[in-house]
Amino acid sequence: MNQQTNSAAETGIHLYRHGPVAEVVIHLPSQKNSFRAADVQRLGALLDQVQASDARCLLLRGGAGVFSAGWDLSSVDTASDDPMAVINDVVGPFCKRLREFPLPTLSAVAGPALGFGLGLALACDICIADEDALLGSPFRNIGFVPDTGAHYFLLERLGYHRAAELIYTGRFLSGQAAAEARLINRAVPVGTVVEEAHKLAELISNGPTKALSLSKDILLRGGSFDEMMAREATYQAAAFSTSDAAEGLQAFLQRRKPVFTGR
Repeated sequence: MNQQTNSAAETGIHLYRHGPVAEVVIHLPSQKNSFRAADVQRLGALLDQVQASDARCLLLRGGAGVFSAGWDLSSVDTASDDPMAVINDVVGPFCKRLREFPLPTLSAVAGPALGFGLGLALACDICIADEDALLGSPFRNIGFVPDTGAHYFLLERLGYHRAAELIYTGRFLSGQAAAEARLINRAVPVGTVVEEAHKLAELISNGPTKALSLSKDILLRGGSFDEMMAREATYQAAAFSTSDAAEGLQAFLQRRKPVFTGR
């Protein structure tokens, strides 16, 4: 896995390692990191590499101060393209996989995160953005229906009426407004999102990885109070068998900071 830290000058989608943190950086030749199907497949291949590695957290961001303006519309032909096939076979499976990825995931948004870019950002467990970032799903401007899970995320996080307004108007939210509306986790001062994301990813990656992954599964599955309580009991038994649980308990009793290994 590539160990470099500076990808700004490299075109493509690249995977880097910073200790236990796997970082995927999008730096496409198209305008504002717009995607085509082959780019989504490249992202999927990189997720395969991360999952097969010993990484303990995944950070997704754009290069050169841009997350992604969405899909490369110059590649779309309404007369011949099959949008259902693209969504069902390419876009949908990838977004579902990113959302359910077994490691903690974090997206760092600078500049635009629109359309498919918005779906990528929100499919991660945690999303932080520069205060002046732009987030939205302006499909109404081209006569399309938002996809990549936009309806789900907007409805779940904003409620029906706010979701409807954003979809009907195509209005963008700044990073600050998105954080205030609780669409994303938080906004940070302009130009600091990459630095802040690395700090957060490092903190998460030094935690008890297996326990965090179990909690992620509980949150994703949701359910009633009783269902989630039952899953907590089952997963707690699994967490008890990990080396990190033994280390955490011993560190607590010894009044020291635990050193987790992710096992």
